[in-house]
This record gives sequence, C-alpha cells and structure tokens, in this order.
Amino acid sequence: MRVLLMGAGDLAEEVSEALEAGGASVRFLSDADDESVQGALLGGDIDVAVVAAREDAFPLRMALLVRHYSDVRLVVTIFDPAMARQVRETIPDCAVTSVADIVAPTLAGPCLDPDLVAVRRGSGGRLIGLDASLHEVPLPASQARRLRSLVEAVLAPYDRSAALLFYGAIGLVVMLAFEWVGSMVVLDQDAADALYGSAKSLATVGPNPAVDDGPEWFKVTIVVSMLLTLLSAASFTGGLINRLVDTRLTGLLGRRAVPRRSHVVVIGLGQVGLRLCLLLRECGVPVVAVDTEAEGENVGFARREKLPVVIGRGANPDVLHRLSLSRARALAAVTPDDLRNIEAAVAARASDASLRVVLRAGDGEITDETRSLERIGHVLDVHRLAAAFIAGVALGKAVEAVAVRNGRPQLLLEEGSWEEFPLEVAR
Repeated sequence: MRVLLMGAGDLAEEVSEALEAGGASVRFLSDADDESVQGALLGGDIDVAVVAAREDAFPLRMALLVRHYSDVRLVVTIFDPAMARQVRETIPDCAVTSVADIVAPTLAGPCLDPDLVAVRRGSGGRLIGLDASLHEVPLPASQARRLRSLVEAVLAPYDRSAALLFYGAIGLVVMLAFEWVGSMVVLDQDAADALYGSAKSLATVGPNPAVDDGPEWFKVTIVVSMLLTLLSAASFTGGLINRLVDTRLTGLLGRRAVPRRSHVVVIGLGQVGLRLCLLLRECGVPVVAVDTEAEGENVGFARREKLPVVIGRGANPDVLHRLSLSRARALAAVTPDDLRNIEAAVAARASDASLRVVLRAGDGEITDETRSLERIGHVLDVHRLAAAFIAGVALGKAVEAVAVRNGRPQLLLEEGSWEEFPLEVAR
C-alpha cells in the first residue's frame, strides 16, 4: 500500500509510524502545499491519501485539493460533525473520522469503572463496556446514584449566585408559610385572610392589621420574621440579578446543574474533552467540565447541549475542592497540553488520594515520563491510539472501534472480531 500522508505535529508523525508498522510505503508531506500535493498525486503511484491534523481547516482544504487532482481513496480527520457530514456527502470515496471520536470511548471506560478499558455501542445502539479481555460487560448501574447527585446539586449549588437565589427563595417561602399559619392559629383568621395579610407583609405592600391586636410575644416573633424576610429578599434579588446579567455556564436545576456525587470531572473542553463529556452523559453518568476559556467554541457548544462548565484552571485546588472531588467517580485530565494534564492530576490526587484519575497524553517524551508515574492514574496516549485506527482505515480495514489489550491497539472490525495492530501503545 502506497500512502500519501499530509499533516504536521505529533499526530501526523504517529500516523506515519503506524502506517509503516502496518506495512505501508509512506510519503510524508509535513508541510503540504498545492505544488507538493499535485506533484505527489500526478505521479500515479499513490493508493490512498491520508490527512491527519488537529484542526479542521487543513484537512478540509487538503481533501478538496486531493480530489481535484486525483480520485484516490481519502482518509481525513475532521472534528466538527456538520462539516464531517458535508465532506462525506460532497467528496466521493472519503472516510472521515476524528481523534476525539476514536479515543473518547477508551477514556470513558476507566472513568466509569477501573475494570473497563473502553465502552462501545452494541446492537440496537446500546452502550456496553469492554473488560481487559475485550469481552462485553454491562455498564455499572448509576441511576440511583445519579438521582441522589441531582438532588445534592440543587441543595448545594456550585455558583454562589445560584445559592443566594435558591436559599433566598426558600427563605421567602418559609417566612410566608410561617406568618400564614401563625395568623390562622394565633389571630384566629381564616385561611384566605391570613394568606392575604401575610403576602402583603412579605411584599412590603402593607402590614397585616390583625397583628396589631395580637399578643406581644407574637408581635416580637413577627418582627424577627420581617427581618429574616428582608434578608431572604435581598439574597434572592442579588442572586437573580447576578444570574440575569452575567453569562452563566452552570444552572441551578436540570442538566446544567453541577453534580455533587458519583460524577466525573473532565479537565479540558477541547475536542476530546467535549466528546468524552457527551459520551459519559449518554452512559447515564453526571459530568462537569472545567476549562480556562469562557468564550471558546466548544464552551458555546456545551452551553447548547446543557453541559455544566466551570471556568478555571484544572490544577487550582480551590476549583477542585468546590467540585466535590471526594465524592466524584473519577477525574479525566484531557487538555491538549500533557504537562497541564499531569499538573491537574497531581493536584487532584493531592486533594483526594483515592480518586481515580484518567490522563490523556500525546507527546512521546511526556508519555514516557507519565508512565513512570503510573500511581497518578490510568494513562492513554491518544495520538498513538488514534494513529492505529487511522492507519487501519487507510490500509483498507473496516474498522469500527479501537481499544488496548496487553499494551497493543486492538481494532474492532466490521464483522465483530478484534485484530491486533502491530504497534506498541506505550513506548
């Protein structure tokens, strides 16, 4: 197989090594342009063209350029689902995948359970787990814990403004109920008059006139109630204004509420982090993402998907503490920067030594250093694993998924069998 490979950086280098390990003859254009691509294709000795890059613009341009000069089979990496769909529909004989789609299932497995190496979609679209022998096993049950986590997310909101809003509202409701019942019991008012007078007092429209004729102890109690009502109203108003004025990436109720128990904390909302969050949520596990960019493209996508996102540094102890790591299921550090992932992992383990940590790695030297620190957590070289998948597709295999067994990539073929790819995951 004669392969034209276009791309730059660690991912393209890993794909080149994987292709050579698979027996292909590789022509690697690390600085591809129109002239070099045209020259390579017009020679007529290329069987397949592969474009491997972390950004979508370069693979899209190269795919169009290749198809302009030749009808060879194409394999490209594109993250954006809409763009990938358009490329499949408009460019014939073009296989489209992305690093995020390839490696997210292998990151999700250890996040769900330490005995799982990956998750995959089985018959009927149902998600199932893969154990160390790549046998299919059911995913851990999480519905009961998920319900408890959602309740705790409401009672212990992550945002201070959400806490002010929630507990201010609770205070107003409690004070209204207290004055309503008190007026019926102590002042012998009927329910409608008692509620009307209590509501007037709560809204500061006017006092309940019947209180003037009540006992002195009840008047003192109503004074305390009014002071507490003022405090609750101030808290509620402050929280409401803050949430209306500021752009919020977390919510008080529903799917955007930051979970507080049995959840997974994902550090980094890049391509891999976003796919991992969506996959974990599909598995029924509460998830919260941490990212440093409030205006990032993926943060906007997460907002539309109602994923809770916390803006901050993943290695910040205060941020990690507020995310209830002691009750979390796992932490996945999956930023594109290996050193930041290691930093976040070490900070998380310092916060909770028993926390399960999943680390994304990509650069070879950093991966070797991380392997020497295996007590930190489960380490996955995403570029190397993705390279095995991409090389398998380029070599003509009908690859559906990839996992790791005994340190080597295992390709799941269309007929349901696993095939070992001749490449070491850890070097």
